[in-house]
Amino acid sequence: MSSKLSRSQARCEAFKLIFELNQHKDDVDFLFDNLLNELPASAEAMPYIKNVVLGVMDNEDELRGIISANLADRWKIERISKVARAVLMLAIYEIKYVEDVPDKVAINEAVELAKKFDEPDSSSFVNGVLASVVRK
Repeated sequence: MSSKLSRSQARCEAFKLIFELNQHKDDVDFLFDNLLNELPASAEAMPYIKNVVLGVMDNEDELRGIISANLADRWKIERISKVARAVLMLAIYEIKYVEDVPDKVAINEAVELAKKFDEPDSSSFVNGVLASVVRK
């Protein structure tokens, strides 16, 4: 692996931390330190990773509300897989708050994360929810 992470790799690491925090409510500073110890190449990407992870944590209620507002009528956020929920929260945070990430990139990256970490149908679900978010 190269000595630094690409933005896609950094996004993947941020997703993993968001997912872990949603499951265990671990100490976020411990997780950041652990990432640096396990993956020294993440050092240069750490400002981005911290920004999105802390931003998702700080805006969790708003992000959950946006997800809920963009689900089909019969769906509730609790029915979404935990992986898809973490992917959606990261992508919506990027769409709303990270100016140097175009909406299209946030959506494409979220779809790729869903393909990699979730069930086969999850990527099209994530794509549909994010397309709805961007349209509004």
